[in-house]
Amino acid sequence: MRLLVFRHGIAEDVSADGTDASRVLTPQGVERTRKAARGLAALCDPPDVILTSPKARARQTADAAAEVFGSRIEVLDELADGPPGPALAALAARREETVMIVGHEPMLSGLVEQVCAGRPLGVVDLRKAGCACLDVTLAPGGDATAAVLLWLATAKMLRAAAHR
Repeated sequence: MRLLVFRHGIAEDVSADGTDASRVLTPQGVERTRKAARGLAALCDPPDVILTSPKARARQTADAAAEVFGSRIEVLDELADGPPGPALAALAARREETVMIVGHEPMLSGLVEQVCAGRPLGVVDLRKAGCACLDVTLAPGGDATAAVLLWLATAKMLRAAAHR
C-alpha cells in the first residue's frame, strides 16, 4: 500500500464549545492547508480513499485534500487519539492501493516510526499540514512486514511544490 500520512493544518487553540474535537482550522490554517494539498497533488497520484479522524480540524484538512484529488473521504475513529496500533490494524484490512490518512500528533509520527522501525523512536516530527509518504505492507493485525519511507515534507515544502 502507498500510504500518505497528512497532518491537519494550523488549528485554533480553543473551540467555541471548549472541546478538543470541535477545534477548527484558523483562516491561515485553511489557506496553508489548501496550498499544501495542491503541492501534494504535484508530488503524488490521487489516493483511492482519504481516511480521516472525526475531529473537525482533521476533517477540514481531509476536505482540502479531497477537493484537489477528487478522492472520497471516510471517517476512521482510530485516527482520533491513542497509539498507532488500532489505526494500523484498520489499515491492514483495506484493499486500496493508495490511502491517505489525516490525523493528529503524536499518533501520526508514532505510526510512521512504528511502520518503519517496529516501534516509536521519537525521531519523526510531522509538522502541521506536513505529509509523509510510505510504501508499506501490513499483516492482519497491523504489523508492518515491509516498509519504506519514500519522503517526508513540511507544509512549506508542499506549498512550494504547488507553485511549480
